Amino acid sequence: MRPIDTIKLENGLILKLYDSSRRVARDRWLVCFVALVDIQVKPEYFESEEPPDISFDDIRSVVGQKVTYRHEKTRNFVAETEREEVFKGLKKRYLKTALTYLSSANFPRKAILSRHQDILAGSKPLRVYRRTFSKP
Repeated sequence: MRPIDTIKLENGLILKLYDSSRRVARDRWLVCFVALVDIQVKPEYFESEEPPDISFDDIRSVVGQKVTYRHEKTRNFVAETEREEVFKGLKKRYLKTALTYLSSANFPRKAILSRHQDILAGSKPLRVYRRTFSKP
């Protein structure tokens, strides 16, 4: 993955953008935009609202010290001459729709709880646009 940009979000988290595109045929590309946000599991994310029957220590013991939000957008079999423009479009659309959500004060808490539920369910999360959370 090639780093493209870093954006400091209003909630203090850092959004890292990557280009993970690769050639799939002679002049055709799999264009892949990746967004990552590392979230430290901190007690302050749970001070205002603690989920019923789940303590912070229980959450941290399941998810660890950090979770990573990952979001991918891809387009397959893109002509080499259109690769840059397609990537720019994926990035622009993602930022237009996701920045408000990612910048929300509730985002870290929700992302951590989502990962917690996924781990307890014993499954890798399935999200729209291949959004995933991973344990370090």
